[in-house]
Amino acid sequence: MLRQLTITTACLAALLACGVARASDELAISQVQAERVGIETSPLEQQPAAMGLSFPGKITVPPDRTRLMNAQLGGRIERLLVRTDTAIKVGDVLAELQSPALAHAQAEYLVAYNKERLLRTNLDREQQLAPYGAVPKKQVIITQNEYDQARATVAERRQALSHVGMTEPQIEKLTTSQVLDPKLTLISPIDGVVLESTTMPGQTIEALAPVFRLAQLAPLWVEVQVPALRAEDFAVGARVTLNGHDCVGRVVSIGSSVEATSQTVIVRAEFDDPDPDLRPGQMVEARIAPSTSGKAEWRVRSGAMVRRGSDAFVFVQTSGGFVATPVKVREELPQFAVVSGSFRGDERIAVRGVAALKGAWQGLGGVE
Repeated sequence: MLRQLTITTACLAALLACGVARASDELAISQVQAERVGIETSPLEQQPAAMGLSFPGKITVPPDRTRLMNAQLGGRIERLLVRTDTAIKVGDVLAELQSPALAHAQAEYLVAYNKERLLRTNLDREQQLAPYGAVPKKQVIITQNEYDQARATVAERRQALSHVGMTEPQIEKLTTSQVLDPKLTLISPIDGVVLESTTMPGQTIEALAPVFRLAQLAPLWVEVQVPALRAEDFAVGARVTLNGHDCVGRVVSIGSSVEATSQTVIVRAEFDDPDPDLRPGQMVEARIAPSTSGKAEWRVRSGAMVRRGSDAFVFVQTSGGFVATPVKVREELPQFAVVSGSFRGDERIAVRGVAALKGAWQGLGGVE
């Protein structure tokens, strides 16, 4: 049963400082009293489900689908064989550099390789002569130790050449020809596209300077900016569509922090088979299926809602007055708020004179 609080027009605004009424209390106000203090009502307006679930988003490439191509050694750019937006395959040559540092690394490898060959020859000869006493056993041990060190050095130098971009056939050619080749090639490690090229022919760059940024464009992410009050409506795995595009994705993560300026949470959706016309950096409208799908929501003017602590209420008109009814704010915009609550759908709520109702609701002084 609702407990009625009968108030007079004269004392309606003087009740702020006296006690606090419960949310279920009915404020008994006649139509004449309501008109005198400027209380106006409006029908409760249902929020269409499709509205409020479409949010702005940006196309991005998942971090594990991008690759930054650096020049492992410093040098001068001789040729760029690809440009931004070029489709590439694994093994494609992207750029060629002239690198004195590469020539130096090759020379170190050849010195180590030739020393290892010489020590191998010496060791074989000494091992053949040692049984006849022509070479002391101690000398064989020393040569064996030197050879083992030289072999380790060759392996290290060979690995260094591989690390800076030389392929096994190129290293074998260097070993056979004994001719230095300072041309350093950058080779694509993935199938994808060139997102960015940061250099030009003739430019001298330092070691580890970025030259290209590569990416695989499937799958793609959409980083959706969802109002913080809406974030709890969605769950990982929820269906996501993009307005104007024929592709379907799913939510893979929901941000745990709120962006301070926009008060939004980043909800990331992954599209395994995105439309070909979707590009990184492109702004889109994303629609996310809420986990609370089917739950009615209502639109109320911002001025029609009152707060008590962290709770929000609207004043629903009854046959004898008004009842403060709790609502849950789903989205708050400058002109209106989207809320959910226990409504039939045919209620009328106070949209003007709300301050007077709030005062009567909070204070019990003057109640007749």
